Amino acid sequence: MKYIKWCAIAISIIISGIPALSNAFDIQLTPEQIQEADEYGKKHKGKDIFYSDTVKQACFGEYPKGPGGLIMSKYMRIAVTSAMHAMKEKTLTAEDIKEIQHSTTFNVVVNIDEDIQALEDVQIMLKQGTNIILPQNTEFGMKYKDRRQSVVGIFLYDKINPNADTTILIKTRKDQKEYKIDFSDVK
Repeated sequence: MKYIKWCAIAISIIISGIPALSNAFDIQLTPEQIQEADEYGKKHKGKDIFYSDTVKQACFGEYPKGPGGLIMSKYMRIAVTSAMHAMKEKTLTAEDIKEIQHSTTFNVVVNIDEDIQALEDVQIMLKQGTNIILPQNTEFGMKYKDRRQSVVGIFLYDKINPNADTTILIKTRKDQKEYKIDFSDVK
């Protein structure tokens, strides 16, 4: 009898936790989520998107004004791309959305507050417990008018645990920064 009660409690805890996890960092977006992200981007045109509530939750550090960065999940990529297109009076194409939908990666965009000449001068890593997760690829992002340079770490979805405590490590020749993030905050 105790075993049955224990199982019933365990099952109810598991079932009640599933809805909370289902909104965290979705790897497969539904058509409704895609439309929602696209509309969200259209509503927050251009750089305004980075100060909106949903996108702020995907930011860490002082991003976009200073050192820090942004977790670009599929939802965030659609919303940000839509916002940038809306600024130019354009819309996302079905091909744009299909490319994002079929992606097996997410981006970690970081602002570096020093002059970076080569990608070898920057390392972006994710730390989950004792696991260090390296990006599949790293590339330059936007160069700002001041000294800042953005660098993009491209990570595979299947290499991370979206429910684990995560630290983003950013190493340059002159500095090392750590940012604690919670993937459950990222749409």
